[in-house]
Amino acid sequence: MIEAKFGKFKEEMFLIQQDVNAAFFERAINRIEDLIERFPDRAEPYYEMGRLSYNFWRNDEAEKNYSKAIEIDPTYFPTYTQFALILIKAARFDEAEALLIKSQTIQSREDSDIYFYFGMLYQHKGELDNAITSYKKAIGCCINESQIDLNLKFIRACIELRGWE
Repeated sequence: MIEAKFGKFKEEMFLIQQDVNAAFFERAINRIEDLIERFPDRAEPYYEMGRLSYNFWRNDEAEKNYSKAIEIDPTYFPTYTQFALILIKAARFDEAEALLIKSQTIQSREDSDIYFYFGMLYQHKGELDNAITSYKKAIGCCINESQIDLNLKFIRACIELRGWE
């Protein structure tokens, strides 16, 4: 049976997602801050704050929130790939790779996401053959057409980039 406190937490997380989807960012941030205060031992609010920070180009703030989420719950998978994205875009490739490797040990992981972000890592490093291989591995783990299409788009981009070398 779900505890009332946990149910309320999940309801609040749902409302935050609704606010974000409706572009009510200030209200979402206020709700997240409230959740962090009431549930400091939950990774999800820090993850959501990290995502909002990243979307507003505040990568230092996003990085702090993602680090805190991982510190609180090292098994909360979504944090790893989003944090890795920041590191990849900042050309902090060794840190991103270490984070993605660590994410492979999480029981409730999404292998298609891990391979996709490995693809991005290799693409940004200029290792286009490795990127293509990773995107192909991601396709093998995808559960829907949109994921497959995204990986195919990145494979085509790598092939085009390879042609310009």
